Amino acid sequence: MNKIVITIDGPAASGKGSVSKKISDEFNFFYMETGIYYRGLASLFCKNQVNILDLPYFISNLNVTDFKEYIKFNNKILYSTKVTKLASNLAKNREIREFIVKIQQDIIITLEKKFNGIILEGRDCGSVVAPKADLKFYLTASLKVRAERRFNQFAKDKKDISYEQVLSDLRERDVQDKNRKHSPLQKPKGSVVIDNSDYNFKETINIVKNIIFSRIPTLKSKI
Repeated sequence: MNKIVITIDGPAASGKGSVSKKISDEFNFFYMETGIYYRGLASLFCKNQVNILDLPYFISNLNVTDFKEYIKFNNKILYSTKVTKLASNLAKNREIREFIVKIQQDIIITLEKKFNGIILEGRDCGSVVAPKADLKFYLTASLKVRAERRFNQFAKDKKDISYEQVLSDLRERDVQDKNRKHSPLQKPKGSVVIDNSDYNFKETINIVKNIIFSRIPTLKSKI
């Protein structure tokens, strides 16, 4: 598989998801939200009332094709508070991370020919899932800015939560992500670091696109 691979890592609410989706649309890339696989597994854990002690048996008997289909058609419930918290805890488990990473790496290898490449976003894309990616980004912003962005999105979605709670949750999530034993959040080796605290979405997209064109000029003829 010689398709182009781009990764965008970063902390929660850094804008990596929105940027990745926009780039995938404009460049005809397959978009992979790596974190959703952990959410999907967490959702199935809840649905089947799986005991954590039965973890090895459960994942060894999980049909990968059915698992990917479940994620595809149950997107909305994967973002509930219960699933989000469980997914964060499951992501600390080495067996689960190895199981999920294997699925994600297989998707990269078997990417459909209709795509020009694949863009992965998450917290360990450039360091673990695709360490040999053609281009790696690390997108970040100050905690205060990230909290404001997430709070504004919640307000837009009419979710009843205070800014203080959003700030506290993000601070806690940062600590968990950076200090977990397996695949902690880090700046991947060779990644381009972009702090978009002072940039809006359009400005951030333009910065990312310009870097992509400078590093992978062949993409100019494909969009």
